[in-house]
Amino acid sequence: MNQKPLDITGTHLATGRALMKILYGYIAFLVYVIIVALMGVMLWLTGGLPPLTIACALFFFPVFAFHMFLEQAFLRRGKKVRWNTHEAEHISYALVRRVPDMSKITLLDLVQASITSPVGSFIVKEMGKDPDEFLKRATLLVEAAEITDIEKFVKEGYKAMKEWGRSRIDSGVILALLFRDEQGFREELFESDLEFNDVLAILKWESFHRKFEDKVPFWSTKGLLRTFGGVGRSWVMGYTDELDRLTDDLSEHVLWSAERHVRIHEDEQKQAIRIINKSNLHDLLIMGPVGVGKKTLVENIAYSIRRNERDESKAYSRVLMLKTAELLSGTSNPDAFLLHALKDAKQSGRFILVIQDLALMLKSGGENIRGILSKFIREKAVQLIGIISTEDYHSYLKNDPSLDQYFEKMIVEEPSEEETVYVLMEQTFKLQKEIGVQVTYSALKSIKRLSERYLAGMSFPGKAVSVLEDAMLLAKDKKDKFVKESHIREIISQKGRVDVTEMDKDDKQRVLNLGNSLRKRIVGQTRAIDALTGTLKRAALEIHEGTRPLGTFLFLGSTGIGKTHTAKILADEYFGSADSMIRLDMNEYSTPDSVAGITGGGDGSFLARQVHDKPFSLILMDEIEKAHPNVLNLFLQILDEGLLIDHSGGKTDFRNTIIIATSNAGALFVRDAAIKGTKVDTDEFKQSLIDHILKAGAFSPEFMNRFDEVILFNPLSKEEAKQVAILMLDSIVREMQDKRGITLKLDEEVLNDLVKKGYSAEFGAREMRRTIVDTIENRLADYMLENEVKRGEEIFLKKENNGN
Repeated sequence: MNQKPLDITGTHLATGRALMKILYGYIAFLVYVIIVALMGVMLWLTGGLPPLTIACALFFFPVFAFHMFLEQAFLRRGKKVRWNTHEAEHISYALVRRVPDMSKITLLDLVQASITSPVGSFIVKEMGKDPDEFLKRATLLVEAAEITDIEKFVKEGYKAMKEWGRSRIDSGVILALLFRDEQGFREELFESDLEFNDVLAILKWESFHRKFEDKVPFWSTKGLLRTFGGVGRSWVMGYTDELDRLTDDLSEHVLWSAERHVRIHEDEQKQAIRIINKSNLHDLLIMGPVGVGKKTLVENIAYSIRRNERDESKAYSRVLMLKTAELLSGTSNPDAFLLHALKDAKQSGRFILVIQDLALMLKSGGENIRGILSKFIREKAVQLIGIISTEDYHSYLKNDPSLDQYFEKMIVEEPSEEETVYVLMEQTFKLQKEIGVQVTYSALKSIKRLSERYLAGMSFPGKAVSVLEDAMLLAKDKKDKFVKESHIREIISQKGRVDVTEMDKDDKQRVLNLGNSLRKRIVGQTRAIDALTGTLKRAALEIHEGTRPLGTFLFLGSTGIGKTHTAKILADEYFGSADSMIRLDMNEYSTPDSVAGITGGGDGSFLARQVHDKPFSLILMDEIEKAHPNVLNLFLQILDEGLLIDHSGGKTDFRNTIIIATSNAGALFVRDAAIKGTKVDTDEFKQSLIDHILKAGAFSPEFMNRFDEVILFNPLSKEEAKQVAILMLDSIVREMQDKRGITLKLDEEVLNDLVKKGYSAEFGAREMRRTIVDTIENRLADYMLENEVKRGEEIFLKKENNGN
């Protein structure tokens, strides 16, 4: 393809590159070495070492000075340019120094320079590709590209640079433009399971990585201030042997630590510092769910306090984190030890004592510990910061006014999605150096998505960071260089007690054949099976709305037609065991105070506890119309949001469950219609039934509309009743064979007689079950008691043997 190349000769960049090559290239370096060697020999022979040192300094100073001038006036690596005469002036020096001819820059030159540069190599690796292999494919893709005017392409790059917040038209901008506009490069994206928005996110990821890797030079003003800015002021701080033994000093390492690149909960941090600086009621209680970042917030508070004291030349405060478990188990008399330590701290300067496990201290420390805390919480010299979960606050502190009233409360919520991603980025860069395993952007994206979907009982960013570290360690154990989604899913499965590993061919075949499997065990009810199967297929492939349960269904119909049986079979076929079904008899939730049995208040926390133990389960609510309206209102939240929040703020995740409610409401309406010969398996009749139920006031429209689908179970026909009888008899035959080794055979007339006696349009399969018990099981029991039947023998039941 004919392309119009770009000529950048005469630009600041071209001039800077030429001067850099002349003055600081390999030949120039060799010349400098020769000059210095000659100077050294001459000066050593004449004057010795001091003149040599002075001569070298005088020679190299202008060399370094001119290099700095070139950087500022021409190159400006990583910085915005000061001139705005031409778009090409904004091309990064990292690209310009890699093109072979500045007077004829082609698209291939830009692509090759981009991929071989550090920025481009980073981006390609984060896509999960090998830079060398991608360079070969990109070279072929350039030949098919539709870009003919390179100058126009650079102008597009200039617009994109400003839109995407980049300082220069660098490798990231060049590659992103190609991924956005060129079909061949887009296919490379799709191959990595990425879209263009992911490319923009990777650009931010790369910028953050550079910022993270940039170190403040020791000799810079900032570096010197960090190192020596507190000398003298820390000497006046008092130390307490007892308290130092059982605490970690959060403020001690601040002057030596690197700049904190990620700061979440900044508003809460400012609020906390205002509370700490108050003259009264300055003790702080930080509440929030586990994993939300309460400890990190305290560390950031300590960092800000020490930094502010350093900048304002104030005496330093000490922020100490109490090792609560060691205090309670490692000392013979914890209350006396704590009392003595706090008395010493009171006289030694300004201390801020952080109690990370306040709930553990209140629960295990006894009344003496509470009394000591109540006393020192009023002191100005010693301030307390307590960390506690919302649930533990309601259990251990709220009902103790003598202690609770002196704390200023602050609730910490989950950080924003962007903050969470940046926390993950920072942790990734730290852990990659420690563990030696690479994490791609795609893997990071999977951690965020899967943690949110399957670990709702935990909070961001803690749960994502935990998954990240464990997945990296797992990849290292498996000798993999990169964290793969399979590693992440394995860790998520362990932490969430849910199998979210990718489906293999056998799993896909099982889900694909689910409808056939259900039809073999459920008689009739084709429409119900189709609706359930569709939901489970979407759930297996994660094609559903992730903020709600996997599927929610209301089963309507008269008693005995298979509503509960369908739920049992579904739990067995999809979740692997009938034990995966949580069954609620809604007769037990017919009073206003039975709400506690759902939410977890009091001792009757049946549902919340069960779902915590089995997050991937089927919940069956039998006879939902018997439940109290308050209970139904509670289920509105569960059906709509997939979460249940109790009175203390604790969350129960229902998003991995299928919820089925059964009801006999409208059963007489269906029976009467069937007697009249009305077709009851049509959408029109189902809608008339729903209208009848709503008019009768059995359910509110809001409640019924929350279900994914309302499914009407039709009365059994005689032929369907015969199939039910066959299934029930088959169960008896299998049980006799498996448990006793006895073969049971039945005459065809026995089956026909059972259908004749057991068929009931009103009571359905339950009447058939009673008939089989009366005419088969009872007679079989009598026969085996009267006769000695051995393993391996056969019993043949004829019509005259079954009670006729």
